[in-house]
Amino acid sequence: MPGVVVRKGLKGGGGGNTFKNYDSHNASRQAKWRRAVEARGVVLALLLLGVRGDFAEEPGNVSAPLGGGVTLRCASLGGGTAQWARGGLLLGALPAPPHPRYRPQGDPHKGEHHLRIEPVTLEDDATFVCQVGEGNGTRPRASRPAQLSVLVPPGPPRLELPPGPWGGGGEELTARCHVSDARPPATLTLSLGGELLPDVSTRVFEGSNPKLSSSEATVRLRVGPEADGQELVCAAANEAGAAPAPATATLRLLVAPSSPSIEGLESPQVRAGETLRLLCLVRGGNPPPSLHWDKDGTPLPVPWVGAGPQTSSLLVLLVGPGDDGVTLRCSVRSPRPPPSPSASVTLRVTYPPSEVRIAGTAAVAENGTVVLTCTSAPSNPPVRLRWWLGGRELEASDGGSAQAEGRGWVTWSNVTLRGRREEHGKSLECEAESPGGTRSAGLPVSVTRPPQALWLEPLPPGPPLRAGGRLRLRCLARGGHPPPRLAWTKDGRPVRDGRQASLAEGSLTSRELLVTLTPSDNGATYGCEATGDPRGDPPRAQTRLRVLWALTVAPVATVPPQSVAISLSPRVPRPGDTLVLTCLAGSSNPVPSLRWHRRGHPVAGEPLSPVPSAHSGVTAGSLLRLPVTLGDHGDLVTCEATSPGLGVTVSAQHTLLLRRASPRLRVGPGPALAIGNVSRGDAGTYGLSCRNPEGVNHTSLRLRVLYPPSIVWAPDPVVVDEGGAAELLCRVEGNPLPPNCLRWARLVEAQEVPVPVAGSLVPGVGGGAVALGRLGVAAAGRDVGGSYECRVDTGVPPPARAVLRLVVRYPPEVEAGPSAVLVAPGGDSGRLRCRARGVPPPLLTWELRGRPLAPQHGRFQFHQYAEGPWTSSTLTVSNLTLDRARLRHQFRYWDQYGSRPRHQYRNWNQLEEDWDWEENRNRSLGTFDCVAHNPLGTSRRRLQLRLADPPDPPQELRVSSVTPTSLSLSWTPGFDGGLPQSFLVSARGPGAPPPLVAPGPALTLGGLLPATAYDVTVRGRNARGDSAASGVRVVTSGEDRKCGGKGGKRGVGGGEGKETRRKGGGSGGLRTGSGGLRAEVAPEMTPRVEYWKEGGVGRPEVGAWKPEVGAWKPEVGLWKPEVDGEEGEVEGEMHKSGGGEGREEPEVTS
Repeated sequence: MPGVVVRKGLKGGGGGNTFKNYDSHNASRQAKWRRAVEARGVVLALLLLGVRGDFAEEPGNVSAPLGGGVTLRCASLGGGTAQWARGGLLLGALPAPPHPRYRPQGDPHKGEHHLRIEPVTLEDDATFVCQVGEGNGTRPRASRPAQLSVLVPPGPPRLELPPGPWGGGGEELTARCHVSDARPPATLTLSLGGELLPDVSTRVFEGSNPKLSSSEATVRLRVGPEADGQELVCAAANEAGAAPAPATATLRLLVAPSSPSIEGLESPQVRAGETLRLLCLVRGGNPPPSLHWDKDGTPLPVPWVGAGPQTSSLLVLLVGPGDDGVTLRCSVRSPRPPPSPSASVTLRVTYPPSEVRIAGTAAVAENGTVVLTCTSAPSNPPVRLRWWLGGRELEASDGGSAQAEGRGWVTWSNVTLRGRREEHGKSLECEAESPGGTRSAGLPVSVTRPPQALWLEPLPPGPPLRAGGRLRLRCLARGGHPPPRLAWTKDGRPVRDGRQASLAEGSLTSRELLVTLTPSDNGATYGCEATGDPRGDPPRAQTRLRVLWALTVAPVATVPPQSVAISLSPRVPRPGDTLVLTCLAGSSNPVPSLRWHRRGHPVAGEPLSPVPSAHSGVTAGSLLRLPVTLGDHGDLVTCEATSPGLGVTVSAQHTLLLRRASPRLRVGPGPALAIGNVSRGDAGTYGLSCRNPEGVNHTSLRLRVLYPPSIVWAPDPVVVDEGGAAELLCRVEGNPLPPNCLRWARLVEAQEVPVPVAGSLVPGVGGGAVALGRLGVAAAGRDVGGSYECRVDTGVPPPARAVLRLVVRYPPEVEAGPSAVLVAPGGDSGRLRCRARGVPPPLLTWELRGRPLAPQHGRFQFHQYAEGPWTSSTLTVSNLTLDRARLRHQFRYWDQYGSRPRHQYRNWNQLEEDWDWEENRNRSLGTFDCVAHNPLGTSRRRLQLRLADPPDPPQELRVSSVTPTSLSLSWTPGFDGGLPQSFLVSARGPGAPPPLVAPGPALTLGGLLPATAYDVTVRGRNARGDSAASGVRVVTSGEDRKCGGKGGKRGVGGGEGKETRRKGGGSGGLRTGSGGLRAEVAPEMTPRVEYWKEGGVGRPEVGAWKPEVGAWKPEVGLWKPEVDGEEGEVEGEMHKSGGGEGREEPEVTS
């Protein structure tokens, strides 16, 4: 008979007591089968008169595979005919149509009456008898019965595991293996990682044919991280051979990875320029973790590779000076808590300075001193600075090191250099020494001596210097080392001209300057100095010049120095105007005299007072006033300037150009003035003069030009905060501008809504006017914002129009809506939508538990867009499968019923840091805040993303009590899918009640018939639908019997009425005495209870129960005491399953 092959290995879970009597039950069943076979043989022998002759060969028991062939051998000692019987029924003459698979074999004359059966079917699993007769009325002779056993190999096994993912922290995992239709029953073995599993419970039940059996094996495992990736194998075999392929399942557990380690850094001290190869290793983890490098918090783009049981990431880094002190961190990211671990290394980089700089000059006066400073670029560690002069080390006066602004150290050193003639030309060097090498910088030393004397050659004798002449100046110096550099200056400013040369004897140095005299040289001081002496002011010599010059002619448009120019006002005179001409002579020495000429004739002018000018000269001027007529057009006016003593005369001329009448103006014929193409500029007053020999008379006319309006200024947009005051302005120009020409209108959905207008008129240009329209808003509301039209119609087409926008700013407002958003059944993502309005348009962001979310944050992505005045944002939360599994896993720890005070018992872990009772109690996947913000304020709306799946099937359906007319059921609720659930209880059987809806996990069905079997199913139900059904078959008890014997006080057990009490949990059940019923309670169904005493101080451990006063009764999954009877009495009896003799048990099948 089938059994369970076990070997010491991975420890299984509980449940061993449920099927511990399977082998004894199977042995009893096999004995019954053998007795039935023997009984059939007896019946057959009686049918055959129980007389058997002698046989040469009788058929024996044989086994044959289903579909194969088998031969039953039978040979008699004499002749005669033979017939075969199967199961006590004769088969008749063979072959025959009713039995085409049966063929006789052998030679009947030799007494051979063999039977060949092919192919073998389950019908052939029976007892066969060979009977031989003479056929002359004598009784036939029967052989002994032979049993033909048909062997059927088991079908492919099937493994059933709870839906994943599975935790690897020691959680219990129940695995079931099924195999169907085998004969004899198949033997099932379960192994994990190649090791057979112990404590496997098996049961055998009828298959699809009464002659076939199906088997089921169940094991409970407590899996740890080491089981990740191992194969769970279920193998089935029986005596038929040809075992099917085993069923396998690979355990993929949520296993946290190990802490990372960093390899490849032998020492934290590295040199700049080296290439580091750091390998970050993590072992284990499912799903495989990802590795991420960062440098001082800045992510580095380094890939990671998962190979077998470990994940690695190689960081290749070229070390530079900037990496000194940086921390390289390798972080592990995995969906499995605890928080992601990390490993880090801190680099200490050594590097020499990139350069050495010497501040100052190595030019020093003889016997003088100069201080020079040597500074190194940042280095690590600090360098040592040394001074060298011509191979001789100098002692530094002071120095030191300081930490650089970024990283590294800056070192400086000062040295005092004294000027010695013999050290002239030598190299002064500063050398920096460091572990990474040396750097140096150098300067040549220059020792200087000033010249002994410096003088100018005297000016040549002769007449006074005049502008335009050439003058040679010469400067000489004696001595000096190195030879002095001579430089010329004019009035203290350097002069770039000149050529320097050394004389033949070498002790003199000279520099000449050739000057072309200009008026600016009058009174100028020319100097010569020897530069390059660091000890103080250089020696110098100087001389002062006196230069005479005359005037020159310049164009009218310019007035440069030493020129004559004429300016006039107005620039383009009209006939009848008085023209003012001004003649100015440029700077000169001595003062010139000015004269006017018109048409070649002298004209008297008005002299202007001389004004001192540049180069110690003076500027003279003269004024001429001329009334002009149309006949003066083209006249030539000349201004002459004469310098006394120099005999030089210069002049400037100007041709009078009068403004002529426009070609649009035509006079005549007759006393008329015609104006063509009238424009705004033609508006004004026109004068008319009449002249005859008797005299002159004048009159005037005013011309007004009408032109259409135009809007010249309209600020747009006008922005105001809600509740503030605003004013819209519209400035228009036109002629005429009547009082009611300007009108305001508000543009609302292409319709004009007139509004009041207030304006004012001010005088315009050219006979026109400027009107300023004002539209005021005292307390701006958001309803007055929009577009407004300023329209001006003066009667002169076309009218003018401008559209202005009034923008009323107000803080954001988020649209209200339901707070809960349900996820589609089985969906892997959820979408939250939020919209808000405000001016300016608000920016929408999302927060999770007060922490802002980035727009692209892996599983959180949101998109913002505009919908008219609204700004909308959608947040998509993806990868909800893990959250669904988390809620299903945590469901067992949640308080299912709000009536239980949470402080009385605790079946959940309240010490988790991120535990949110309200959120998890509501089956929420997350609470998100939609935040709308603009410069005027912030508004927010809270939304909950909630799971909404159909519920899981109820689990652990059990019978708590059975009576002849009722039965009480209880069960463990399956995951409610995120919505409130109830339970639909249905019963099938005679007189069964209609389906009932139970609010909790317990219900009593009444109105049943005694000693009747009922199939009861329970389904979970919520707003999304019903779950799959969990079923149980229960047989009600017979007629009521009185319990107990003598002396029983409150016990319901039979026998002698003894009361029994057992403490503690474990495997147990509640049963009645003789004539009652027994309902088994599987060990895993034992409720987990916390007991406490009102006002007491003690509290036993969770899971222990202790009777105090009264009896323990089940109420909605919670065991609690009732005050009833004497202390220490317990109603019923707690005992292990298996029962004792003489106790009747209810039939419970599932």
